[in-house]
Amino acid sequence: MTLILGILSLAAVSHAGEPAPSPDAAGRIAFDLPAQPLATAVQVYAQATGQSVFFDGQLTAGLESAALHGLFTPREALQRLLAGTRLAARHTDARTFTLVEAEAPPPVVAPAPPVPAMSPRDARVVQQALERTLCRWPHARPGTYRALVQLWVGPGGHVRRTRLLSSTGLAQRDAALEAAMNTLVLDRPPEGEADQPLTVLLLPRTGDRPDVCDAAVSP
Repeated sequence: MTLILGILSLAAVSHAGEPAPSPDAAGRIAFDLPAQPLATAVQVYAQATGQSVFFDGQLTAGLESAALHGLFTPREALQRLLAGTRLAARHTDARTFTLVEAEAPPPVVAPAPPVPAMSPRDARVVQQALERTLCRWPHARPGTYRALVQLWVGPGGHVRRTRLLSSTGLAQRDAALEAAMNTLVLDRPPEGEADQPLTVLLLPRTGDRPDVCDAAVSP
């Protein structure tokens, strides 16, 4: 760790007898510094501002400061000197700071593309196919249980894989439901990516709603 005290570095970084610049009424100091090794630039900065600077010499090795010309407050000047050096100033008080490696910004993660909503036509195709299929399986006949199922549908409308996300409450009915779903064929496969599952919520019949199987299975 290298310690540079602005006041003590005066003789080393300025011409003999040359006074340090005085700030104007707005607290700005006139700087006229070319691009140079960062360690040297920081020493000149410390001399000009009277601040104390701590830094590890290995951090500044091989780094060059940006040129600095004009009137700046001490903090503005320091930010400009460090621009593009991958270092930042961490202030411990108004007149003391340490040079540290700047924190890398968090990686930009592209948001996942939205999953398109199923069109009413596709939803009706799926509903009709489910009713026809499940009503042919006595142990999977819908209307008396609740279940959440995911289906992976291939390009031809055939179900490639089924996953039961919630049990119907009976192991025998769970097995029958999965077996029935695996025989499902959609006349018109839903639009979308083949690797995106179709999630289906089956609900028990309520109130005076008719039994869907009465009309789903042709005599």
